[in-house]
Amino acid sequence: MAVYPRPLLLGYIRADVLRDRADLPKVEALLQDFAHREAFTLGGVYVENGSAPGAFAALMTEVARDEATYGVVVPDLRHLTVVEQLVLSGHEEGARTAVFTATFTPFAGGPGVGAPDARQVRRSISRAIR
Repeated sequence: MAVYPRPLLLGYIRADVLRDRADLPKVEALLQDFAHREAFTLGGVYVENGSAPGAFAALMTEVARDEATYGVVVPDLRHLTVVEQLVLSGHEEGARTAVFTATFTPFAGGPGVGAPDARQVRRSISRAIR
C-alpha cells in the first residue's frame, strides 16, 4: 500500500495585526494545529514585519517554485491586505492558490453567528437517517 504525504501548506502572518509580538509563537502553533487537524503538512511560516517587509514576496516565490505547495494558511483574513488577496487568487496566469484561515470569528450579527459547525450538522443528519 502506497503512503501519500499530506499536502503542503505555507503559513503567513502579519506581525502588525497581532496584539502583542509575544503572541507570535501561539499564532504559529495555531497554524500548525490547523494543518494537522485538516490533514496538511505545514511548511515554512512567513512573518511580515513592518520594519523588514518582504515576507509576502518570499512566500509567493516559494509558492511559484515548489509545485508541492497546495496553499497558504493565515490566522484570519486580517493578515492579508486586499492586494495580497488578489495576488494569491491569481498569482500565475489562471493558477489559483488555496487560502485557508485557521480561525473564523464572524462579525456580531453576521453570517455564521450561532450556526452549528457544518461537519457536525452532516454527522447528526446521517445518524438520524440510520
